[in-house]
Amino acid sequence: MKKILLLFTFLFSVSLFSQQLYWYDVILEVNGEDTVEFENAVDAYYSSVDFPEDVTMSFSSIPIKGMGYEDTHILSFVSPSSQSLANLRASLAGEEWEKYVDIVRPFTDNVRASTGVVPLVYNAEEFYGIGQVWGFRVKSRDIPVFANAFSKLMETFDSPGFVGLTQVTHGISNGENLLVYGTYPDLNSAFTFGPKNDSESQAFGEFFNVTAEISEFTQSWTRLLIKAYN
Repeated sequence: MKKILLLFTFLFSVSLFSQQLYWYDVILEVNGEDTVEFENAVDAYYSSVDFPEDVTMSFSSIPIKGMGYEDTHILSFVSPSSQSLANLRASLAGEEWEKYVDIVRPFTDNVRASTGVVPLVYNAEEFYGIGQVWGFRVKSRDIPVFANAFSKLMETFDSPGFVGLTQVTHGISNGENLLVYGTYPDLNSAFTFGPKNDSESQAFGEFFNVTAEISEFTQSWTRLLIKAYN
């Protein structure tokens, strides 16, 4: 019986995380005095890249974050096609790429990358320039439970912008494997984020009741779009 339940959980997880969106993030810590030169170098290089039609990249700063989070910038590549995303990443090579890396390397103290999939998407057309990330550690067997609770929450909660539940598949830090990402049309919407009525408050309460025993909240940070490329 236990093996059957484990198999069901695995199959449900595979079904739940079927192809939706794929992402590849490069997250950097840039020296404060080099910010302008770094941002200009990134823009100059990626403005010359021939992006596939189904791949977009957003270049953002990270101005709001908790203590101990030192990263300052993020380059996010997103596509509904894993192959297109892989092809673009493979194309970032050659002489011009090496010149770009040589320019930006002295400006950075740390660089890391992660990838994943976004199985649950809401308000896909309302993708704004201010984005907030909430990170969670969830045991693999409990991911379907967390996702179901999140899906139920979103049946009631009226988000001001895009919302996605994403699973980190590569580049996991300290076990953080699920991210909730939401965007806002302006700072006021970001500052006032949360339930707006009794129904939404109850929905959030139910979500936290279900996920409290199976997940650990790790961190939250907010990014601000510098420029988008496609």
